[in-house]
Amino acid sequence: AVGGGQRPFTMIIQGTDQKQLEAVGLAALEKMKAYPGLLDTDINFRTGKPEFQVVPDRNRAQMLGVSTSTIGTELRAQVEGLVAAKYRDTGIEYDIRVRMKEDQRDIKQAFNQIYVPNLNNSLVKLSNVAAPVDATGPSSITRMDRMKYVQIAADIAPGAGLADILKDVSVIMKDDVKLPKDMKFSFIGQAENFKELGESMVFAMGAGVIFIFLVLASLYESFVTPFTIMLAMPLAIAGAFVGLFVGRESMNLFSMIGMIMLIGIACKNSILLVDYANQLVQGGMDRTNAMVTAGKARLRPILMTTMALIAGTIPLAIGLNEASKQRTSMGWAIIGGLISSTLLTLIVVPAAYSFIDRFRVWSLGKMKYYFVAGDSHDEHPKVETSAPVVSNTEVFHK
Repeated sequence: AVGGGQRPFTMIIQGTDQKQLEAVGLAALEKMKAYPGLLDTDINFRTGKPEFQVVPDRNRAQMLGVSTSTIGTELRAQVEGLVAAKYRDTGIEYDIRVRMKEDQRDIKQAFNQIYVPNLNNSLVKLSNVAAPVDATGPSSITRMDRMKYVQIAADIAPGAGLADILKDVSVIMKDDVKLPKDMKFSFIGQAENFKELGESMVFAMGAGVIFIFLVLASLYESFVTPFTIMLAMPLAIAGAFVGLFVGRESMNLFSMIGMIMLIGIACKNSILLVDYANQLVQGGMDRTNAMVTAGKARLRPILMTTMALIAGTIPLAIGLNEASKQRTSMGWAIIGGLISSTLLTLIVVPAAYSFIDRFRVWSLGKMKYYFVAGDSHDEHPKVETSAPVVSNTEVFHK
């Protein structure tokens, strides 16, 4: 599992070559430090301590019949020792470990005096099948999905949005860092959760719009009338973004929830107008006068309900204590959406009602014409004949 991941921005770079991975990780770190949206950028890679490595020569080892596993086992036995037997005393077992003396465990110093057995149990000098190398190894090697990785983490600068940071960093990694083909990068932790959150919220918002359309279509028995009512939705969403800008809030979980709430709240003003206008039209009034009358009659309840909702949301937007301050973005999004949807609904919906209702009547007439005409053409035509009809009585007399 990947450690850390608690900082807002966490990215991992995966690969198979540790040295190449470290080089690319350090290059990406420099690019991330220069990016203004991130603060205190750091990488989990740390240069390890100097170490002594024994690198086998596979060709010579194969010629002399020495396997690399045997070399490793012998060297481990000289340093760590071997459990030769177990000592039992009063029901308790103790390991009997056979080890070399402490002054004899320095493989680097005694490299030329070490021998390893081959397949024939003959001793072969270690220097004939391996070479000593002084190197510096990593302090730790981290893996995920069977690949090594390095992790870059950072905090988000004030005023920066996580969505913009993820987009910009992806461009930097593809265009500036240019990862090799066998390497890849991905976001984890809060960055990964934010991406999944955005996708889930878009799905929830789309599902909400579809359900509202189906409910309105069933209530008004029309697939066209709901579009008049649902014109308030984009007006409310636009106002929510303006509210977040005025309140200097970012797009986060709570502001997204507020926008989903606006989808249902914003339609109530349109429903009040359109429903009353439809009643007047059915009573014989023309569309223009019906909408003007509906606007005058429904203006007071629209303003009363909107002002009540805004008043109830103001404490949420202010954030009276530390616990509620993280939810202030929801309040600003709802207030901005309510104001914009209320003001613009009184202008946009009446203007669009006449056109959409005329289209509803026209489309309904077309559908009736095609369905009724199609049914009449399918009937069998009556066969007329010019031959005189002769009754049975006339035939009898003849």
